[in-house]
Amino acid sequence: MVDFSPKDKIKNIKNYMSNNREGTDTNTIKSSINSHINNQLKIQEIWNTDTEKFYNDRDGDNFIRSDCSGKKKAVYIGINYVNSSNKLIGCVNDANNISELFSRKFGFNDYILLTDDTNDENKMPTHDNIINAINWLVKDIKAGDSLVFHFSGHGQSVLDKDGDEWDGFDESILPCDYTKKGRIIDDDIYHLLVEPIPKGCKLTTIFDCCHSGTIMDLPYTYQCPYHIEVIENDLRKAIYQKTNEVFSAIINGDSKEISKSLQSVFDGSIKKVVVNGTNPETIKRLQCNGEVIQFSGCRDDQKSADIKMGDVISGAMSHYLIKLLNKDREYTYIELLSGIRQYLCNKNITQIPQLSSSRPISFKDKFTV
Repeated sequence: MVDFSPKDKIKNIKNYMSNNREGTDTNTIKSSINSHINNQLKIQEIWNTDTEKFYNDRDGDNFIRSDCSGKKKAVYIGINYVNSSNKLIGCVNDANNISELFSRKFGFNDYILLTDDTNDENKMPTHDNIINAINWLVKDIKAGDSLVFHFSGHGQSVLDKDGDEWDGFDESILPCDYTKKGRIIDDDIYHLLVEPIPKGCKLTTIFDCCHSGTIMDLPYTYQCPYHIEVIENDLRKAIYQKTNEVFSAIINGDSKEISKSLQSVFDGSIKKVVVNGTNPETIKRLQCNGEVIQFSGCRDDQKSADIKMGDVISGAMSHYLIKLLNKDREYTYIELLSGIRQYLCNKNITQIPQLSSSRPISFKDKFTV
C-alpha cells in the first residue's frame, strides 16, 4: 500500500474536485469530501479503541446512575405504514415483542403501545399521538425512575437547517401520518425526550430504523465493526465543520484556502478537539444530566434490515436484542452491543448497530432498567 504524503493527498483531492466540479451537485461534492476526510480520520484512529482509558479520562465513575428503584414507564411504537407505498412488515411485531419482554421480565407494566394495525385513533402512531406519548413518558419523573422508549419504523435523513449535525443531515422518525404532519427530527427528539431527564433518572431507548445512529444527539457513541470503539460526537461536528471549510473553498475556487483547510485535516490537528472531552468543565456539565442510553439499529449512513424467522418478520436489531435479553443471564452494555453485531454478521447483515449514551460506558457496566 502506497502512503502518500499530506501534500500528495491535498493535490489529489484538489485535482479530483477541479475535474468534477462542473455539472456536479453540491451534495455530491460534499459527499466526496466527506469520504476523503473520513478515510483520513480512520487512518488517524479518531475512533478510540481504548474504551476503558476513554472512560477513566472522562471521570466515568462519577456520573450518577439511576438505581431504577422508582416508577417504571414505557412507550413502544411500531409502524408498518399499511396504507402507503412505503409499507413495512415487521415493525408492529417489534413493538409487540419488545413490550411483552419488558413487561414480563423487567416490570414495565405502565406503558403506551402505538401501532398502525388498529382502528382506535388514540392508539395510532400519528405525529400528535407520538408527541403526546413522549410527554406522558417524561411527566413528573424524578431520580430513581426508569423509562423505556422503543421505535420501529421508517427513519430518514433530512437536510440540517441549523448547522448542528456533523454530516449536514438531521436524523428523523416518520409517524404514520408523516405525509400530512411531517417528520419528527432528532432536534425535537432531544428537546422532548432527553432534556427533561433529571439527574439520577434513567431513559433506555431502542431505535430500530434506518439512519438512527445519532438520532438522540447524545455525547458518546460506541460501535463494533470488528472491535469496540468510541467517539465523541462533538468531534463529529468538528469534522463536518472542516468539510464545510473545504467545500466553501472549492466552490469559491480559492486554491490557498483549499490547501489550508485540507492541511488541517491531514496534519492531525483536528484531534485536538478530543481534549475538550476531558475538560473538567465539560465533564461537570454532563454529570448534571440524566442517564440516557440508546441502542440503534445502524449508523446514520446505513439502513436497518428485517429478518424472517419462520413465518414472523421482525427488525433484525430488535429480534436479536430480544433473543439476548430472553436468556437467563446478565449482560454488560458492551456484551449486548457485541452480541447483536455478531448475530447480524452471522446472517451476513452489514448494518452496524450503535450504542450512544449521555455518559461514558465501561466494559463492566451492567445493562439495567
